[in-house]
Amino acid sequence: MATPVATSSRRTGDELIQAVHAAALAEISENGLRGASMDRIAKRAGTGKATLYRRWPNVRALGLDVFLATIAEAVPQAFPNTGSLREDLVDSMKSFTSSFRGPMALVLRELMSESAHDSALIEEFNRRLGEPMELELVNVLQRAMARGEIPTKPIDPLIFELPDALIS
Repeated sequence: MATPVATSSRRTGDELIQAVHAAALAEISENGLRGASMDRIAKRAGTGKATLYRRWPNVRALGLDVFLATIAEAVPQAFPNTGSLREDLVDSMKSFTSSFRGPMALVLRELMSESAHDSALIEEFNRRLGEPMELELVNVLQRAMARGEIPTKPIDPLIFELPDALIS
């Protein structure tokens, strides 16, 4: 008779990250970014603290990852091609503002507050959200240029401050 092979109940990869993200979101929602602890997040996620610290150095980094992972999924879909520059921009801003409701709104506010004291946090935020949003906005504007809705000329860098201004 064959001996059954033991299977591990440890979660890994995406399953583990999803559990940690859900636990972190719940913890931050209840206690704020400064009041959240890696110990409580690990317990909620059903994993060890060492697992968290291998991926995230602190709660702030984990909170940023939770926020950006959630919002990053929305970036490509948030910039539709409706055939109208105005509609593309209105729809994209509606999409983003709806992403910032509920628990994510709290996480965003906490991260914005923390970023005043942490230049690395700002850099990571820009790298993972700001730059992809700029690329998508360039695509929207280039489509509008191709349709003749706006003049074909270099894009004024001030235009890239629009999304930040709307959520700040």
